[in-house]
Amino acid sequence: MTFNVAIIAVGSDFIACRCSNFAKELGIGFTNNMPSGSFFKKLRGFMTQGATPSALAASSTVGLLLGLFPVLGVTSLMMGAISVRWRLNLPLMLALSYLIYPLQLLLLVPFVRVGEWVSGAVPAKLSLDSLGRAFEQDFLAALVDLGSANLQAVLGWCLLSLPFAVVLYLGLIPVFRYLLNRYHV
Repeated sequence: MTFNVAIIAVGSDFIACRCSNFAKELGIGFTNNMPSGSFFKKLRGFMTQGATPSALAASSTVGLLLGLFPVLGVTSLMMGAISVRWRLNLPLMLALSYLIYPLQLLLLVPFVRVGEWVSGAVPAKLSLDSLGRAFEQDFLAALVDLGSANLQAVLGWCLLSLPFAVVLYLGLIPVFRYLLNRYHV
């Protein structure tokens, strides 16, 4: 077993492989000191997927809106499925989602309130003290109430995000068209 270190260039980052056999197992070859092979073709295709102005605008819109989705823990899976189905840029979507994660937590209660207002539901007590007392008294009833509040938040998110998505998408298309033309990408 040889332990030659192979430096593999991926964009502007460099990844060191511990041995050349590992690189061969991944299907990585070198032509003119540049990496080639099926691995890099797939990686390059993944990173450049959805690189038209409209696809970048759609990726940004989906990333921002799903980043605000009020159900915690499912946004990355939803983005992955959407990016595969419509061939959008998943790295861009995930990056934007992670950037606005604090906003997702801040907008959780307002989304609940909008959903309650639209459905005519009784406003839930969402303070930490009231939630703590509810879980201490009856754990299952508190879970049901919290699930109901989460459904109200999804309703509020749906009502507010759909008009915002249209405006955001239509506003981002010229921005990405300009940026792609400006930087000749």
